[in-house]
Amino acid sequence: MNIYLKNILNTFIICVLLSVITITSYAQSISGNISDIKSSKTIPGVNVLIKSSIGATSDAQGNYKISNIKAGEYTLKVSCIGYEEIKKKVVAKENENITLNFLLTPSTVMMNEVVISSTKTENLVKDVPQRVQLITAKQIETIPANTVDDLLAYSPMVNISRPFGVLSSKSTVTMRGLSGKEQSRTLVLVDGIPVNKSDGGTVNWNLYDVDNVERIEVIKGPGSSLYGGNAMGGVINIISKKPIEKFAGSASIEGGTYNTFGGHLNMNGKQTLTNKNSFYWRLSGQYLQSDGYITQDSINRTPYTVKSTSQIYGTVLKTGYDFGKNNIELNASYFVDNMGTGEKVYQEDGNFTEHDTYQLMAKYKGERNKTKWNISGYYLLENYIKVNEYLKDNLYTLYDVASARTDLGFLSTVTRNFGKYNTITSGIDIKYGSVDASDIYYTSTDQVDNAGKMNTYALFVQDEINLTTKFKIVGGLRYDYAKFYDGLFNIENPSSAMSNMSIYNQPQMENKTWSALSPKIATQYKISNDFRTYVSYSKGFRPSVLDDLCRSGRVKGGFKVANPALEPEYIDNYELGSDITLFKKLFVALTGYYSLGKDFMYYVSTGEKIDLGGEKDVFVRENISKVEIYGVEAEANYEITPKLTIFGNYAYTHSQIKDHIVKNPSIDSNLTKKYLTDVPTNMAVAGFSWKNRIVNMSVFCRYTGEMWINDLNSYDDKYFMAYKYPSYYTVDAKLSKEIGKLMLGISIQNITDQKYWDSKKAVCPGRFVMGKIGYKF
Repeated sequence: MNIYLKNILNTFIICVLLSVITITSYAQSISGNISDIKSSKTIPGVNVLIKSSIGATSDAQGNYKISNIKAGEYTLKVSCIGYEEIKKKVVAKENENITLNFLLTPSTVMMNEVVISSTKTENLVKDVPQRVQLITAKQIETIPANTVDDLLAYSPMVNISRPFGVLSSKSTVTMRGLSGKEQSRTLVLVDGIPVNKSDGGTVNWNLYDVDNVERIEVIKGPGSSLYGGNAMGGVINIISKKPIEKFAGSASIEGGTYNTFGGHLNMNGKQTLTNKNSFYWRLSGQYLQSDGYITQDSINRTPYTVKSTSQIYGTVLKTGYDFGKNNIELNASYFVDNMGTGEKVYQEDGNFTEHDTYQLMAKYKGERNKTKWNISGYYLLENYIKVNEYLKDNLYTLYDVASARTDLGFLSTVTRNFGKYNTITSGIDIKYGSVDASDIYYTSTDQVDNAGKMNTYALFVQDEINLTTKFKIVGGLRYDYAKFYDGLFNIENPSSAMSNMSIYNQPQMENKTWSALSPKIATQYKISNDFRTYVSYSKGFRPSVLDDLCRSGRVKGGFKVANPALEPEYIDNYELGSDITLFKKLFVALTGYYSLGKDFMYYVSTGEKIDLGGEKDVFVRENISKVEIYGVEAEANYEITPKLTIFGNYAYTHSQIKDHIVKNPSIDSNLTKKYLTDVPTNMAVAGFSWKNRIVNMSVFCRYTGEMWINDLNSYDDKYFMAYKYPSYYTVDAKLSKEIGKLMLGISIQNITDQKYWDSKKAVCPGRFVMGKIGYKF
């Protein structure tokens, strides 16, 4: 019995000793503070890692701490967007608490920033054989932007069409010489989730609050090898802010021209549970209203012309959980806008458009050994309403447009390193889009319905081959297969005025399938760490939008008939680029590209006429033309001092129809050798940003060259009495100052009050001033 008790006692002592040894071996810690080497200000949100999943993030005061690490030798990696990365070896001895402070050097140029969208893997901008631009949080602070698309207005080769500023119900952002009327040729992502709608390819840019944006990645040139449709001109990824403090927030109000008033509220927090686990959340809201102005030119005004107005509000909730190398994130948003379009006959609110938008996103990403994955799902519902009333020849017409537009999808990406040289990324995408719309007439018996659905399935693979530290090859291939089904166009109870449209009823459209193969090959060579050149080939495509497949209705100049047999558009792009950083302060980049597009969609006449209160031509959209686009873009950025930067860029674009197949020469004009509309031949931007003790200041000057008005490149004798829209320039500025937790700012767009117009000669708002006051907590 004594021997038995003695054995138990010995076992207990050994266990205690082993526990003490184990606890002791993990009793070390590394902590410290991180600040800017030039301004001495502390930096929040800095990642400090000793392994890929073990580390900490600096808090609002720049402090970090890594606890319970095992004694041994480590390499600390300290990284933050906007700063040069630091690596430092450290030896953690038993029972030692190490203090290490770091001074980070700001990145002079964006080539040292990390970008994800271009390859779906983390790469420095200078390691991507493609023209990539990163708009950072630091830059966003200096831009006089009232909307998120305003942030893109000063980028080379990016064309923004928002003629009425904050009063615009629609904005279009295009790149690389593709028509400024078609948002569907440029893919827009929010945190990696596509937001172009299947119905029209449009993006409601009013939905997104500038205060929620952390950075924007702009990938120029076709991105279909990874992202599929809509990425003909490029990809824009808007990345939202992620909380880094235990609790923080801000509240602000703003007001300005045309009795415009708004407010923003943001609250967020992060609760660290262990070294590896943390929960975060962010809740934000925005509101804006404006009494507006009369957008119609004086010669086009009627007794029923009124001011165009604006009212928007929305809220976004983001929640997430980090555990080890894994992350789960959920986003939910609700948004409403009501935009008066400038005409009122009898209805209290006159003509207006409204978007009620519900959006859900869920993401799960993780890492194990050499494999990383990113899985996401999304749901987007936009209920679009448009009220139309007009009085013509003493005949009053009133009808509503009600359209339910739904998009949802599943996206997956898996990345794995193979050996020393290869990083392979592959994935499966499944998408669904639908529209269910009606034009409901109240002054007649008519109801015009259209509906359609589309499923898209895709597989893609990409290989990044790093042969040496200087030479890199990226190759990719994606296959998309799509099916259009349940399409219909039908007029119920047609009145005498609508009866002639009934011949175009298609109550049961034929199903249609198509497929697209999108390859890419790119390579780059680094002459030095600061000087590189690249060459690439990529193929992009754009599927037809549901609006063209299943809706017949009025268009400019006549009546269009739905065409469910439309094929996708394609473009082949060849690109050569180079950039260099001199003296660690001057960044210079030059890019040239040549693109050939085929099966571009244009309206062609059917040879028929229809009475719409006057005889009008009947059109149908078909794949009929080849397009040639080439151009050059150049940019330079020079940091004179850490607080004073000057910059400039220039872009030249040639966009021309190379071959137009005319199916009915007696009716349709031949567009061969005609230039694409709404594409400026020349664009240029120059400016500076200056931070000082008195006030932070930035000034931007933007020039937009002439653009052709119509497809025929003919003389416009209705609005402009010219062949082209005239060129114009704007000068914009922003002044800001932080006094403790108080934020003061004023943005002035179009300081010189330049006038420019849209295709119906509706005039821009001219000089627009917005003042803002806020408080951080």
